[in-house]
Amino acid sequence: MTVLHEIAEVIGPVSALKLGQEMGGATLYVPHFPSHFHPLVLAIGQVAAERLCRFYGGETLDIPNKVMVRRVRNQLIRKTYHGMPERESNRAMHLAREYGLSRRHVLNIVRC
Repeated sequence: MTVLHEIAEVIGPVSALKLGQEMGGATLYVPHFPSHFHPLVLAIGQVAAERLCRFYGGETLDIPNKVMVRRVRNQLIRKTYHGMPERESNRAMHLAREYGLSRRHVLNIVRC
């Protein structure tokens, strides 16, 4: 399990991926109480940042590089897609909206 997976359990997969996409490859100090203009808040939003700070406050995290973030994102998309009922015809569209991708891109990820 990578640090990104751990972060995803704390703040959710979509917020964890946003963090990875914004700060991938960086070392990040997590404050106990983030200000409204802290880069963490700007990247993932106030609620997710506060959750992350409650869990990791005072620690330094090495955020995986963007290639690893993309790999984890694709794993999550495949897992979610295949876990949804097949009769739900808009599975790809739902995931596309959730992850900020096109429907076609989600289908390409799932086919791999």
